Amino acid sequence: MNGPGSQKRMIVALLVIGFAALGVYLTIDPGRYRDLAWVLLGFFAFRIVIGRMRQKQREVKG
Repeated sequence: MNGPGSQKRMIVALLVIGFAALGVYLTIDPGRYRDLAWVLLGFFAFRIVIGRMRQKQREVKG
């Protein structure tokens, strides 16, 4: 199944967030804005992982 909660999509989304994090690290000077970017990227990564976990639970339940 290749739906919205698929494993492939989660990996691609996390890779995109990883590249964005690398861009933040390389381009933004340390300080408030970099910290804010880290928090936002972490939040999105957390949501992706939690969403995938919920999707797996739904698949198991039926």
